Amino acid sequence: MIKININQELLNKHINQTYSKLKDLIIGINKTGLNSIDKNCLEYIENNLKDILKANNEQLKVYINHFKNNYENSIGIENQKKEDWKPLYKIIRDEIFEKEYNNWGSRKVQYNTYEFVKSLDLKTCPYCNRNYTFTVDEDSGKLRPEIDHFYPKSIYPFLAMSFYNLIPSCPICNHTKSSKISNDLINPYDIKENDFKFTYKPTDISFTQIDSKKYDTNSFEIEFKNSNKNIETFKLDELYKQHKDIVIDLLMKKAYYPKSYIEELEKNFGFSEDEIYRYLLGNYQKEEDLHKRPLSKLIKDISEELNLI
Repeated sequence: MIKININQELLNKHINQTYSKLKDLIIGINKTGLNSIDKNCLEYIENNLKDILKANNEQLKVYINHFKNNYENSIGIENQKKEDWKPLYKIIRDEIFEKEYNNWGSRKVQYNTYEFVKSLDLKTCPYCNRNYTFTVDEDSGKLRPEIDHFYPKSIYPFLAMSFYNLIPSCPICNHTKSSKISNDLINPYDIKENDFKFTYKPTDISFTQIDSKKYDTNSFEIEFKNSNKNIETFKLDELYKQHKDIVIDLLMKKAYYPKSYIEELEKNFGFSEDEIYRYLLGNYQKEEDLHKRPLSKLIKDISEELNLI
C-alpha cells in the first residue's frame, strides 16, 4: 500500500552485477538429455537475460505468458515434490536463478542483498505500512527485511532475480502472501495514491460529541474507501482494525487544536506546513516520504479527512 520509488542507480547496478553471474551459470549448463524445446528455452533466457532482469511489472507479465505458452516445462507447480520436477524446471531453478539468488544472499564483499535493501532505503513494509524494514549492516548482526518474490520463484524461477520482482517486506506480509498468485495483485512499484484510502465510520450516535470519554474503540470502524486484491491477500482490513487508537489520537487533536493554534505556529514561530504536520501528527505529508514511518498512510488519510492541517 506504499509505493516503492525507483532507484535507477541501484537498478543499473543490479542488472550489471547479476547479468554476468547468471550468464556464467547458463553457459556452464549441461544440456544433454533435454529436448529441442527445452534447449531453445535456455537459449531464449540467455539471449533475453538483461531484459528479463530489468522488466517492469507489465513486462514481467508478458514474460510469464511467453514461458507458459512456449516453454511449459519451465513453470513450477506449487508444493510439487522435488523428485517430480521436470528437468528444465530443475535446471532453471536449481542450477541458474535460485542458485544465484542464494549466492546473492550470502556474498560478503560483492553486491549482495544487504546492499540492495540498504540502497532501496525502504523504511517500512510496502505491503502493509505497519512494520519497519530497517537494515543492520551484516558485520554487526545481519539483519535485513525479508525479500518477497512478487511472482513466486517456485513457480516462475526465471524471474527469481528480476529487479521489480524483489520486494523488501516484513515477515508477516511475506509469509501471508507466500506463493499466492493473482493477476489483480498490485505490485508496490505500481501503487497509485488512491489504490488505498482510509476512512472511519461512526457506529455510535455519541461519537460526534467532542468529549474525550466519548471516543472509544467501539464507537467507530476503520475502513478502506476502495477494495482490491492486496487488501484481501494481506488481510489489511483485519489488521488495521487493531489501530483504532491512532484514529482516536487524531480525533482528539481535531477537538483540541483549533485552526487558530495552527495559524499561530506558522505566524509567530515561522513553522512551515511540513514542520507543523510533523509537530502535530508525528508523520510525513509527502507521498514519497510515507514509507519512513509505520501507519503513515492511515494518519495522512484520516487527518486529511478531518481537515486537521
